[in-house]
Amino acid sequence: MKSMRWILPGLALAALLGNGCILVSGQIFAKFQLPNPFLISSANAFQREFVDLTTVKEYSDNADKLKGLSDIAVVGKFKNLSGPAVSIGAATAEHDIGWNESAKLFNAVGKNVLIDQVLHGGKFTLYFLGNASNELEVDDGAVLLTIDAGK
Repeated sequence: MKSMRWILPGLALAALLGNGCILVSGQIFAKFQLPNPFLISSANAFQREFVDLTTVKEYSDNADKLKGLSDIAVVGKFKNLSGPAVSIGAATAEHDIGWNESAKLFNAVGKNVLIDQVLHGGKFTLYFLGNASNELEVDDGAVLLTIDAGK
């Protein structure tokens, strides 16, 4: 009786394999390391960092299978070099921004533009906005992506 339990699933698997009808999809996690450290300078109140996902193995190995972007985060340790007057998400002079907090920093329009860039070439520029009177240092910064892929 135990062998009878495997007959139906075995037949279904054989039919799928025989037809070549296997649905292959999944999610890919990719991490692009930003320069360490980089400064968001008071001289220009912003810093831009170029991102080239084609240099990330997980991305380039699956570039032809990309279907969507499930999630993105920019993480790192943000340190206020100008003193406690600037707000970096906390009252302290140093603040770690993780996955959940970073996700809240993207608006819908910006995320849609970024999705398009990720799916069509994987090259884009991130702009970190600061305050003209303060300077931030970012350590261990990275762009983390969860990308949908399939055949």
